[in-house]
Amino acid sequence: MNGNMIPGTAGQIAALFGLQAEPLYGKEGASVYDALARHDPSEIRDVLRLARGPVLELACGSGRLTVPLAARGHEVVALDNSAELLGMLADRLPAGADVQLVEGDMTAFELGRAFGLVVLGTSSVCLLDASQRADLFACVRRHLDGLFYVSVVDFAEPLLLRQAERSTVVVHEQSVITLLQHFDGRRGVRTTSLVQGHNALYTSEVHLVSSAQLAEELVAAGFRILERRRGPDSEQVQVQLICGRDDD
Repeated sequence: MNGNMIPGTAGQIAALFGLQAEPLYGKEGASVYDALARHDPSEIRDVLRLARGPVLELACGSGRLTVPLAARGHEVVALDNSAELLGMLADRLPAGADVQLVEGDMTAFELGRAFGLVVLGTSSVCLLDASQRADLFACVRRHLDGLFYVSVVDFAEPLLLRQAERSTVVVHEQSVITLLQHFDGRRGVRTTSLVQGHNALYTSEVHLVSSAQLAEELVAAGFRILERRRGPDSEQVQVQLICGRDDD
């Protein structure tokens, strides 16, 4: 993606410094993403509360949820399509951890076994479009013998009715990382850009999926919503859906 294709301030920064955007979860961007994400404590307590039997974690990334599960002694199969993030996770696993790392596509996997808990955290479901989400849910249902945990973020209406932007600046080690979120309600997408100093730019485009829409899709895919946990009201509210198969 070149600078002219990146919306908002990130595109202006790219043009100003002549930066070529790289994938956020690619070889270089993965370490920058990891620096921002790995210390986020959200969801960990809830996932540990639900863990039972073997756990399948989809879009596991660098192990923000995987490592606590492994430290509690849970058997985990951790799947992600980023070899770079899986490599970081491998280096962080505690000694003797019962964790199998799988590089694969969360919309098309066959592991030949069932899991007591399937986890899809960090709003990673929004990486997929509607057709891909349907494929994901079909895969999860085939592998589920217990609970399916999935999280999403509900955004305040002003962010969805027009183009809007939010920024956060983080000082990490010897560099400054600027997180830019550009919302395009008309297209139904959110572009996340990480600008490292004025030397590098990493981007990812995700779909704007509300918890209500996600719940409808889950029911249509053969799940029952057993529990819905909603964070404090704000401009961006995390919502956790805990589901079971509708035939259980």
